[in-house]
Amino acid sequence: MMRVLLAAWLSLAACGAAVVAVDGYHNNETKDPDHYRWEGTRNGGYSQLGGLIQGLGGELRTVREPVAARTVQGIDVFIIADPDTPAEADDPKYISGSEIDALEKWVSAGGRLVLFGNDKGNAEFEHFNQLAARFGIEFVETIYRDSGGKSKLNLASQTPALGVGLTAYLVDVAPLKISSPKFEALLSEGNTPIMALVHHGKGLVVALGDPWIYNEYIHSRDNYRMAENLFRMLMKK
Repeated sequence: MMRVLLAAWLSLAACGAAVVAVDGYHNNETKDPDHYRWEGTRNGGYSQLGGLIQGLGGELRTVREPVAARTVQGIDVFIIADPDTPAEADDPKYISGSEIDALEKWVSAGGRLVLFGNDKGNAEFEHFNQLAARFGIEFVETIYRDSGGKSKLNLASQTPALGVGLTAYLVDVAPLKISSPKFEALLSEGNTPIMALVHHGKGLVVALGDPWIYNEYIHSRDNYRMAENLFRMLMKK
């Protein structure tokens, strides 16, 4: 058993741990600074997601400055969650054209970008969508409701990226419009894509109009197992 563990450790050390970074520049809320951050241990934080990623052998990082080639250098997976609105931050930092150029080049070279938006009124859409559009994605500024008028969704996955047959629980999600021909619907409701994976160059982009796996909901339904499957795939060297 010890030999097996040692071999696994040496294999990980040889290829280097995958670095998973969260954006702490465009999401830097004045009223709730722990929101969607690794250090956030309350309901709105990502501390439990961080623990999951570390359990998969990943290294956590936070980007606290504008995105440029040097800031994403060495990062394997970059999560941009819930960009700030003026109601959330005294000085919201909007995603700029130069940052979009840098992120597109990084993804094309093999980076894996995770775009976790939010519903209308709880996230900035205009500049976030300018970034998403580079990959053929649009976050629709609304709250998706199912045929029964409910915004609390239980959606089954039919893809190995999340786990075939597992069910995600999501609350107040902005739906997607996809124009990229190189996309896979990870979660959908009828003909409406809710979560998508887009291949772009050598890299990948995952989009969902909700921060989804923050502490409050990471253990709802199959969310934890689905997050584990997703990040295992994204972190693969």
